[in-house]
Amino acid sequence: MVLRLTRRLGAARRIDLGYGVTVSHRAFTYADLREAEATALRLARQSLPEALAFEAECLDDEDLGPEHEEALRGQAARHLVKLILTRFGTGWTGVETEAGAPAPLDAAAIEAFLDLFPGVASVLHAALLQPWVDLEQEGNASAPLPDTAMAEG
Repeated sequence: MVLRLTRRLGAARRIDLGYGVTVSHRAFTYADLREAEATALRLARQSLPEALAFEAECLDDEDLGPEHEEALRGQAARHLVKLILTRFGTGWTGVETEAGAPAPLDAAAIEAFLDLFPGVASVLHAALLQPWVDLEQEGNASAPLPDTAMAEG
């Protein structure tokens, strides 16, 4: 008998960030996630601080210090959050404009929100990716087909 956990990866989710702020998004596939990660990494390379970007152009990748990798990883995670919320976000609550109206969930508002509350980017990054991380940690998430020949041994 083969047992599997039921995953709701294809369902919309709502993420509670605390202080009355929630973000909701529609479902996105693993392929969508990987494409967004590739785009985020490309954007991160383009938006590195000038000193690190210059160093990256002058040195081979293996000669770069750990601060370069950390800066690149941090920028990529922030870009990934913005990309996923821009592409798949359906709304948020608890975020208002200066006039007191609900803030739109668009690239400019997300950028301003992440600038004002820098720790939220890492929380959002972890929450958005958690279902996919769980699935990867589980390993082979599908049972063999009933008609598949198995080697006896």
